[in-house]
Amino acid sequence: MATHYRKKPAEALHYLPASDYHPANTYFHFSFANYYNPDNMNYGVLRVVNDDDVKPHSGFDRHPHKDMEIVSYLVKGNLTHWDSATQEEDVLSRGHVQTVTAGSGVWHSELNKHDDWCRFLQIWILPPKGGLPVRYENHKFTAQDRQNKLLHIVGTLQKEDDAPLHLNQDINMYVSELTEASATVTYQVQTGRQAYINSIEDAVDVEGMAILEERDSLEVSGPATLTFRAGGNHAHFIIIDMPQCEAI
Repeated sequence: MATHYRKKPAEALHYLPASDYHPANTYFHFSFANYYNPDNMNYGVLRVVNDDDVKPHSGFDRHPHKDMEIVSYLVKGNLTHWDSATQEEDVLSRGHVQTVTAGSGVWHSELNKHDDWCRFLQIWILPPKGGLPVRYENHKFTAQDRQNKLLHIVGTLQKEDDAPLHLNQDINMYVSELTEASATVTYQVQTGRQAYINSIEDAVDVEGMAILEERDSLEVSGPATLTFRAGGNHAHFIIIDMPQCEAI
């Protein structure tokens, strides 16, 4: 078992504050946009984790993507999605998840059309091959779905599992919101796999490894048994499980 701890964004991640020409306060976990670090390009097939706070009445207007699989996880506020595949708008709120396989090419937009700030995690996964069919899906989970338990939000398209959303890459994503100090959940990172864990809100105690404050992350290579409990009375975190590899 190997672990690596990413400190708070102010110490280790790149922070881009809002300005007149950028719609979001963004924490970049890996190299992205004007943040470039050749030693921090990816973690296996995980290429991007951007923690975006989007200003009211702004956002990411229509732009293209190709050969990437994208997951958005809503933390607060409302986000309006549009894509060229469905030609429809959909509004996502706290705990809702959307997946996009950009594949052969798609245009999309992510806009905060409301008066309050919107925060969401933008996660990019390298696909198993290029030119895949374009797919868009979303699922509007409830708070109860993830309360004091692990909720499987994204699985692998080629495998039968309990996740309602799927990507082509061999990946699994889980979220949990621990609302009691005594609540615990356990997750097994299997041999040959690795996990990226991010504390979304408040603090989560990963027993025997680290206490992750809000926006801290932990990298773990299996085999490992992880037990999570709230650092205080509340924790909200995500687990991204993938094969061990050094993708570029």
